[in-house]
Amino acid sequence: MKTLRLAFLILLASWHFPITASAIQPSGTTMTGTVTSVDHSTRSITFEQSGAKQIHRFVYAHQARFWHGAPDASPAALRAGMHVQIDLHQPIFGPDFVRHIVLIASAPSATDQGNK
Repeated sequence: MKTLRLAFLILLASWHFPITASAIQPSGTTMTGTVTSVDHSTRSITFEQSGAKQIHRFVYAHQARFWHGAPDASPAALRAGMHVQIDLHQPIFGPDFVRHIVLIASAPSATDQGNK
């Protein structure tokens, strides 16, 4: 009985101690903008950032994922004119690169551009 009370007190005391959790800090920047050009042979993307109107050039990693509502998440469907959100990583050594791309709005089709 005494060990049961002791175990209960230890459990109660440990429940009131603060618990800290560690997480991996993001090592990049999230940006929203429009893709101006894509070269899939070199995996390079030219990107115009929304609001700031700055042009950025970077590559997407081999393991990059492009979330665009289709089962295939490869960046092969990425094309100029798409409005996307990217997670840009800026490593200590080497060029800036992208691992995660999310489609916000698809590029206007040629028929939509002809109707304007």
